[in-house]
Amino acid sequence: MKAELLRDASIAEATKEKDLKVAAFRKEQDTAKTDADKYAVEQAAEASQYTAESQAKASAEKIRLDGLAQAESARAKGTAEAEVIRLRGLAEAEARERQAEAFEKFGQAAVLDIVAKMLPELAGKVAAPLGSIDKLTVMDSGNGTGALQLGQYVTQLMATVPEMLKNVSGIDVTQLVKGLTEKKDGASETSTGEPGAVEKKE
Repeated sequence: MKAELLRDASIAEATKEKDLKVAAFRKEQDTAKTDADKYAVEQAAEASQYTAESQAKASAEKIRLDGLAQAESARAKGTAEAEVIRLRGLAEAEARERQAEAFEKFGQAAVLDIVAKMLPELAGKVAAPLGSIDKLTVMDSGNGTGALQLGQYVTQLMATVPEMLKNVSGIDVTQLVKGLTEKKDGASETSTGEPGAVEKKE
């Protein structure tokens, strides 16, 4: 009887010890799982934060590069415009220099004579498109202004010839004629101090 009690007590002790070990193992497993889940959550949060930071840096870099590209484009455009202005100024200066050289070499009257010979050729080139028209129909609303408008168009077309000559050669016909007229009037005035008067010799 005593032996049975000892045996039962030994079995109970062993069972208790086993249960304690199983409980400790399960607790350890639960703790490990909790730690693993916590670590996974932390890793996911860190990965998400890293991704967000990387995207923010990439966006900031893109904005910076876009700004640099726009600044470079604006700088290049400004440089190109400045170069166009510079070349235009050089061309105008060269045209004025050629005009001054022509005046000095030939005199205004001679230059005007040369220009007068050039004008018909330029006028012919300006009017050339009209010569290629096979048939021209003038539309009139009934007030008789149709043909008049055509004449006005031709007149306006011919009026562009002096400007074309100025652009091509740098010679301003209008100013040239004005200069000759003023020079002539000035010479007349200085003879007696009165416009149109003739100096009398005593």
